[in-house]
Amino acid sequence: MKTMFNITTDSEDMDRFHSRDDLLSLLDGFDGIELLCFEPDQRGLIPKDRVIGLHMCYFPYWLDFWKGDKLALLREFGSMDECQNYYGGLSPDTLIRRFQRDLEYAKYYGAEYVVFHVTDASIYESFTREFKYTNEEVIGAACEIINAVFAEEDGKMALLFENLWLAGFTFTDPAITKRLLNGVSYSNKGILLDTGHLMHTNTKLTTQEEGARYIHEMLDLHGSLAGAVRGVHLHQSLTGEYAESMTQKPPSPDMPFAERSIQSFYHACAVDRHEPFVCAGVRKLVERIAPEYLTFEFFSKNPQDLREKLISQREVI
Repeated sequence: MKTMFNITTDSEDMDRFHSRDDLLSLLDGFDGIELLCFEPDQRGLIPKDRVIGLHMCYFPYWLDFWKGDKLALLREFGSMDECQNYYGGLSPDTLIRRFQRDLEYAKYYGAEYVVFHVTDASIYESFTREFKYTNEEVIGAACEIINAVFAEEDGKMALLFENLWLAGFTFTDPAITKRLLNGVSYSNKGILLDTGHLMHTNTKLTTQEEGARYIHEMLDLHGSLAGAVRGVHLHQSLTGEYAESMTQKPPSPDMPFAERSIQSFYHACAVDRHEPFVCAGVRKLVERIAPEYLTFEFFSKNPQDLREKLISQREVI
């Protein structure tokens, strides 16, 4: 099992480090990092030989764009100019090119695996959890994109699907999980089980211990399919009460997209807080899954805050 922590090339992350040595000091005791590339690493802070996984970009809302539903896109964005700014183009193939760019990043760094989100929700849906598309529809469209993106790949790099709590792949329904795995033709594939995201599918959880038991229940439910879990994002947040309170408080559709988007971002962060998962049952949970890749995935304020969270998580493991 290789252990990592997450980092991005976003300037907010990179500006925390004065030099590569600052980042390397955090890596002491870890095999490497799981990287999300928003932009090139202009300062050369990321050591190529320590990038084990690469998290591909994700668009929370993309299925209407893929289907070419212009009326739905206008309702969400207000204008096609705003839509183009969001996706980087107006052709559905824009999505394929964006994900292929991530594959090039992964090859540049020599990543062993990439992570792909399989979910779709408009801003309104992310608050209300009332979805236009079924899980099956999201999975079907995602498989179309993934198969196009990976059609020419040689299979050396693992493709891992990450569960979320919105429409799509949630790891709460074995039939949906099987549909996703069977629908992707790329052979070197598996699941990246995100423990915090799985907790968000049950808004009644109030303690970390309950969260750990719930994850065991979902593994039990999946039976032999649980063997497809090859990686874990380890973190937790118990925000069910907040999530339920916000289902009746989506941003007004009359607000400009930029303002609604900001509200959606802060809402997502309030639901998914990415805090250390430190109850007594965590080590047993990790031992049961026995993943190839274990990533401590946290939000942090600064390098010292990140260091303290990494230490607290490692002590439990």
